[in-house]
Parts: sequence; structure tokens; C-alpha cells
Amino acid sequence: MLKWLKDHWTGTQLTPEQGIEEIVLGNSRFVCERTKEDFEGYSGEQHPFVTMLACCDSRVHNMVFGFEPMDRVFEIRNIGNQLRPSAGSIDYGVTNLKTPIFLVLGHSNCGAVKAAMGDFSNETMEMIDELCDLHLPLRADDGKDAFDNRWQLNIQRNVDYQVMQALRRYRDRVENGSLAIVGAVYDFINKYGYGHGRIVLINLNGMVSREQILASEALPRLKEVLKEACIGRLKSPAQQ
Repeated sequence: MLKWLKDHWTGTQLTPEQGIEEIVLGNSRFVCERTKEDFEGYSGEQHPFVTMLACCDSRVHNMVFGFEPMDRVFEIRNIGNQLRPSAGSIDYGVTNLKTPIFLVLGHSNCGAVKAAMGDFSNETMEMIDELCDLHLPLRADDGKDAFDNRWQLNIQRNVDYQVMQALRRYRDRVENGSLAIVGAVYDFINKYGYGHGRIVLINLNGMVSREQILASEALPRLKEVLKEACIGRLKSPAQQ
């Protein structure tokens, strides 16, 4: 198992038997709380409005949106929320399901980014292959700041890089107004200062400055108070 997974495991280790029981009991509660009518709206087909590329970290789930994600979020996950390893699945959400939003969601304390900042040469070839792709967005890291600050900035750089890759892939849809590509960080350590658990918008269709995003025509329905509470960026020492 990757060292960064071990480093971030803080829950009680269940046995396989306990884990199976937890899954079955949890699903039983889910079934008891719902009726047949709850499933009728999407039993034949799905209707998501957002294709979300997120990290497979267990601390990041679509419940953070605060709405029922069933039939609304087409979700793709891999370590480090990377476009390349899951491009086919993302294509399906964007081009087949035609979701108007493609969201790249990074998160605080991302273990994949931390691993890519160090030596992962002893991991399996498959893990190495996925982690190697993170070297590209991390090139701007000059190693001069405290490690934790560099780590959180690299998480932001990775989101920007994945948005850039998506823009190259779906530029026509962005230009004709049928798609918005959103880069965000789920901040559960309050690094951005907007509150624990805030989804902070850091990139919109390649725009990365707070001023550009605030002025964007893609946000007409968002109240000013919400814009002020969810749009921002971390700055490197050179930018401060």
C-alpha cells in the first residue's frame, strides 16, 4: 500500500467481515428509507448536470454539494483527479450525456500530490504510471517554501493543469457556450479561509484570477455574497 495512504488512514481498521456487514446494513437502511417512486425518475436513463473528476480519496464525496447527487452527478475518480487516466469516461459525461458543467475537484492534503512530490519509485508500475503524470503540473514548485505550503499550492497547480487539458479537449463546447469547465478545491482544512468544507472555485474556463472569475458571464445567477465566499486562490511566496 502506498505510504501516503498509510499516513492518512485515521479511522478504525475493520476486518473484511465487519466491512461487509457495514456495507449490507448501510444499504438496508438506504432501501428502507426510499420508495419505488424515488427511483422512477431515472430508472430508464440518467440526467446528470455535472461531470465531476475527483480524487478517489475517501474524505471527498459528492455529499459536499449539499444536494441529492443521485442522477445529478456523473462522477469519475482516480488518484490526483487526473484527466488522462480517465479520459474516456470523462468524454462520455461531456459529449454523450452533454452535461453543461465539467468540474475538476481537487482537495486539501491530497495524498497523490504529496506522493508525486517525493520518491515513489518503489511502488507498483501501475501506481508509478499514474503518479508520474503529476510531475507536469508540479514543475512550477521551486521547493523554497515550507513543505505544507508547497503541498497545498501544488494541489491548486494540479487542478489548473487538468482544466488546461480539458480546455484543449473540449474547447469547441466552451466557446459555443454549451460547457463550462470549473476547477475547484474542496478545502476541509480551511486553507483558503472560507470555512471548513468549502468548495473554492479557483479556475473557470482557464481564467485563474479572482477578478476575472468574479466578472465572468458564467456566474450571473450567483449572489455577490456567495461569490465573495467561494472564489479565491492561494498565492506562492513570489506572488505575495
